[in-house]
Amino acid sequence: MQKTTGIKIRIFSMTLLAITLFPSLSVAQDSKVRTDSIKAEFNGYPVNPFGRTLFSIKARIGPYSAENRAKTITEIIRALAADPFFKTDSLLIIHEEGDINIVFGSQVITSVTPADSKAESKPADLIAFERHKQISGALQQHIEQNSEAGLFKSVIYSGIILVLLIIFIFLVNKLHKFFDKKILEAKSGLLSKIKIRDYQVIPVQRQMRFLHILNVAAKYVLIVLMFFTALWLTSYLLPWTKVYSLIFLRFILTPIRNFLDALWQFIPNLLTIMVIVFITTMVIRLFRFLKTEIEKGAIKLGGFYPEWALPVFNIIRFLIWAFSIIMIYPYLPGSDSRIFQGVSVFIGLLFSLTSASILGNLVAGFSLTFTRAFQLGDRIKVGDNVGDVVEKTMAVTKIRTIKNEIITIPNSKISASEVINYTTLALEAGLILHTTVTIGYDAPWRQVHQLLIDAAKATSNIIQSPLPFVLQTSLDDFYVSYQVNAYTRDASKIAQTLSDLHRNIQESFNNSGVEIMSPHYRALREGNKIAIPDDHIPKEYTQPAFGVNLKKE
Repeated sequence: MQKTTGIKIRIFSMTLLAITLFPSLSVAQDSKVRTDSIKAEFNGYPVNPFGRTLFSIKARIGPYSAENRAKTITEIIRALAADPFFKTDSLLIIHEEGDINIVFGSQVITSVTPADSKAESKPADLIAFERHKQISGALQQHIEQNSEAGLFKSVIYSGIILVLLIIFIFLVNKLHKFFDKKILEAKSGLLSKIKIRDYQVIPVQRQMRFLHILNVAAKYVLIVLMFFTALWLTSYLLPWTKVYSLIFLRFILTPIRNFLDALWQFIPNLLTIMVIVFITTMVIRLFRFLKTEIEKGAIKLGGFYPEWALPVFNIIRFLIWAFSIIMIYPYLPGSDSRIFQGVSVFIGLLFSLTSASILGNLVAGFSLTFTRAFQLGDRIKVGDNVGDVVEKTMAVTKIRTIKNEIITIPNSKISASEVINYTTLALEAGLILHTTVTIGYDAPWRQVHQLLIDAAKATSNIIQSPLPFVLQTSLDDFYVSYQVNAYTRDASKIAQTLSDLHRNIQESFNNSGVEIMSPHYRALREGNKIAIPDDHIPKEYTQPAFGVNLKKE
């Protein structure tokens, strides 16, 4: 009896402490308190001693606000749950001076006043009955869960939940593999039949990639949901983690609810964005079809070359997407916020500061494309670099030199330099290759012309029509410069053709006994051996002696 009296005294002291710590709200409180007061007027302050709201208090009693009453009742119920002598059968409903009290012994747990009845729009008897049922049920459940049998049952249920989680994860993996197999089977089945008049609207590979990503996403979403559900159920069943489970559930459900609310409000804008994206995609597909047909030559436009189709398509695609993004921007969530606008300005500034050279190369790439300076496979010379064009993009051009080296040149540098194209007219009019030899004045020029022309005709890759020709480019102090010109249609073999031409010139001149030399030592020429290889010197040749003229006196 003394122990029961001590518990009652402790409960009464806690009640007084709670009343002291939570005084009534005054009219002079700040705006936040007034907001809470308005909120309490409609929703009330919850009584949640074990992490779950039993009922709410909406009305005040004298100096005690609804919030103070709710906190006091919560503390009293928790104290009763800790009392080892508490029995739910001892909870009584007592009518006293117009109020209805729910008591345990002499301890008043809560009172139902006419103000409560008015605030909840219910009869006081009904409110008291509901609160009595909720308090006794919560206390009984709490006591059972904290008993040895309750703890054992909670551990058993937690183990069952863990086993079910493992089984469900195994089944989800099996289901994922099953759908992966079905997606592969649909490659030549259902997916290939999504056509409009024999036109594949969405490529099969793209459909498969989308379905595969969707299948993987569904797998991991299900696993995460099951894991968090099992974690919440396990923590809810164990009495010492039950409160934290409710907090955890609130942390999870509140963002989800906010997200769903925002998504629901965003649905009209989302439909608008989907329509814009769909129309944009269809328009781009139309231009891509026209680009492909022009490249193949099925569609011909006067003054429009097939190699222009790709860059023009890229420009049109960029403009269409830019226009679509401008249309979509106002429908994006948060587009009117200062943060979103600040990030957009920052990205634009960053792009403008770091992309000057890139934009310069892109503009130069378009210029080179539309001026048709060169095409893939052409032999060109840029600065000191000579080679075949192996790759041509909007930013850079790659050429392979005759030494099998790959040189990457920015288009801006090419645009600022002279470009020599050896291939453009080679197939039609022929490319003129030339080389110069210097022969002394003692060799007849007609013979030199013929020897050079014969050497050119004997060279592979040199065409016979038009015929090679010789130009005398200069009459120098000691020799004459003869330039032989010959036509070829294979610009990719310039180096080899010139090498063969030089070899044939040597052979032709040697066979004819004509020296290829510039006679700077003309004064010492007399008495010197002829300057041609020994195997080409005629057998009857005799090296001349120095001539000596004696002056007669």
